[in-house]
Amino acid sequence: MKETTANQNQTSVQRNYRDTVFRMIFREKKNLLSLYNALNDTTYENVDDLEITTLENAVYM
Repeated sequence: MKETTANQNQTSVQRNYRDTVFRMIFREKKNLLSLYNALNDTTYENVDDLEITTLENAVYM
């Protein structure tokens, strides 16, 4: 959502939509393993070894 005022442009983030897209893309273990390999510079191939742990309602500071 983008809001424009007379003196400045403000952009607000819709976190719910971003989270939904992320979950849709990485719902499949194959895609999630690909992300893990890209972030950690690894070459794991067996998606059955992947264990998914999620945090909900976490507070980051």
